[in-house]
Amino acid sequence: MISTITKLQIAIGRSQAAYNLYVPEKKYFQALRIKSANLNVYEILEVYLYECEENEKKAIQQYIFHLEDWFNQFEELERTGPELESEFVFERLKNSPEFPKTFVNKILLKKL
Repeated sequence: MISTITKLQIAIGRSQAAYNLYVPEKKYFQALRIKSANLNVYEILEVYLYECEENEKKAIQQYIFHLEDWFNQFEELERTGPELESEFVFERLKNSPEFPKTFVNKILLKKL
């Protein structure tokens, strides 16, 4: 059975790969890949929150909040009815948690 941390590493890797494909053109169909990958990351983070060390809880919660805000903003932009090839760009909401680079790097470097 695959551990939660391994699943999280794989899911984050997929999300990063989707983001790297999105950055050059920022099209809606590319953003949809990120959304799909981030939904998976979110689900695993929800599980990992109950398994992690106490000192990781705050960072995990911040990552969850970051993703929740991202999903809400994504849904709002989707209401404009973009076509797959449409440009789809947005910036982090004011007072929304930043992407937790330090935590993500720590997770990706964790030895199993």
